[in-house]
Amino acid sequence: MSNDKPYPKWLRILKKVLIVAAWLCMLGGLIFTLAFVNKQEQELKCKKVNISIYPLEVRFYNRQRVFDVIRNSIPQQKKLIGLPMRQIDIPKFELELTKQIHIEKAAVHIDLHGELNIRITQREPILRVIRFDGTQFYLDKFGYKIPVSEHFTAHVPIANGNIFERFEKGDTVYSFVGNQLYNMASYVDKDPFLKAFIEQIFVRADNELVLVPKVGRAYFIFGTTENLEEKFEKLLVFCRDGLNRVGWNKYKSIDLRFKGQVIGKK
Repeated sequence: MSNDKPYPKWLRILKKVLIVAAWLCMLGGLIFTLAFVNKQEQELKCKKVNISIYPLEVRFYNRQRVFDVIRNSIPQQKKLIGLPMRQIDIPKFELELTKQIHIEKAAVHIDLHGELNIRITQREPILRVIRFDGTQFYLDKFGYKIPVSEHFTAHVPIANGNIFERFEKGDTVYSFVGNQLYNMASYVDKDPFLKAFIEQIFVRADNELVLVPKVGRAYFIFGTTENLEEKFEKLLVFCRDGLNRVGWNKYKSIDLRFKGQVIGKK
């Protein structure tokens, strides 16, 4: 048998009271801290505005143009420095920034140091499209159409020729040719060599694609994007084992359309 004696009833009650009291003290402290922080936030003024813009190599926007969007769309908040943080409409900031066609997403938050932090993610062009009538626009990595900009020119392949894809801001590709171009541009964008090698994608009257490289006089007859990966593998092998050996100016055209073979025309 155990020799331990049970605690007296009053001691057990006291223990419970102390536990409840401890929890109440912790809860009271938490409420006080939250109230203090809330009061601090209410009294806090904006001391600094931090703007981060990504990707770094895309420059549709800079710090000044982000400020211009805010000032033009929210006139009452033209001057942010010194403004009480409670008067800064963060949801409206994010809404107005994401309305901009070249911006994919925006995140805005404030911290307890009085700093307003704005993070912008721009749309990434992968192809510049020139329609049959001369209208120009970019396709981004998601297939969205975005207008060209006076502030920034993306170094991406150019597509021209028999292109009737309509241009509406924020629209996505819909036609056979538009989808062909998007599929090819997406593949090229993921390969560093192809991205540096391909300068132009020309759409012929029969809607087949022709690739024009940045070096040499030869062009590559690609056809449609069916078996796209296999055709690009043939192109890479031919460049490495063929053109590097005989020279880049020996051929006028290289046909990649036929399975298992590459046809070079001198």
